[in-house]
Amino acid sequence: MALKNLSDKDRKKGLEKARRVRKKRAEIKDLLKKGKLDIRSLFKDGKLFKEYVINMKVINLVSALPGNGRVNALEILKDLKISPNKKVGGLGKNQKNSFYKFFNIA
Repeated sequence: MALKNLSDKDRKKGLEKARRVRKKRAEIKDLLKKGKLDIRSLFKDGKLFKEYVINMKVINLVSALPGNGRVNALEILKDLKISPNKKVGGLGKNQKNSFYKFFNIA
């Protein structure tokens, strides 16, 4: 299946949206790292979750939490049996349950 050729206007629109999403994700990770936002409230905010968090990689989200680096996040994900390549929206039922239980989200 061939991809549709985008007009310059549509391409710029898509690039702008992607830039906005990347910037907002960086802000979310920064707020998590500084402790100004907790993971529970992040998951409870439906609009924020659907627009920005659902397509974040789980490893990036966990490593952004205070006191967690990449190595510690990898260990947590290994214990939860979640691949570091998974996105938050791509977690299976059991993975999601163990993730929510570990971080007291439910």
